[in-house]
Amino acid sequence: MKGESEIIALIRQRDQTGLRYMYDQYGATILGVIKRIIKDNPVAEEILQHTFLKAWNKIDTYNSNKSSLYTWLSSIARNTAIDKVRLKGFQNQNKSESFETNVHDTKSSITDLSNIDVKNLLVKLEDKYSLVLDMMYLKGYTQSEISDELSIPLGTVKTRLRKSIKILREELKHEKGLFIGALLIIILMLLLCL
Repeated sequence: MKGESEIIALIRQRDQTGLRYMYDQYGATILGVIKRIIKDNPVAEEILQHTFLKAWNKIDTYNSNKSSLYTWLSSIARNTAIDKVRLKGFQNQNKSESFETNVHDTKSSITDLSNIDVKNLLVKLEDKYSLVLDMMYLKGYTQSEISDELSIPLGTVKTRLRKSIKILREELKHEKGLFIGALLIIILMLLLCL
């Protein structure tokens, strides 16, 4: 096992064995730091790679008088993980994944909704209604996030959602079994987003 100063010297010389030593010595514990912030293993491992790449590229900024190598690496890892969590795309991906899982389970247990032509239904809605439906149910935004994103009052978002459900209910009234299944799914989606 190499010492901290030897690892740093090797990396500063651009010797890849220094990076390997650093990974062997600190990889598992730094991954633990990341997993406290990011619960998704593949994403956590990706952040671990980014952490060591940043350390490799920024080794000249490391100052052993200010912190240990472990402290410096864990700071890079923590900041990288927090940046990932703050990304809107990552938040929406996580919302969408949990939403899709719940909808899939609900669909299969309630009824078969494959006969509903969703695109045709959404075409019958005005853009302002289909937009809020799309943002909430397909992209995973909360009502507050939709309000912020579209710069409209929260009450307007809620009204548009209610109105769009009313329009869809009217369109599906002749499909009683499908309507009840669709309505139950919409209610479950509303509860998930509260």
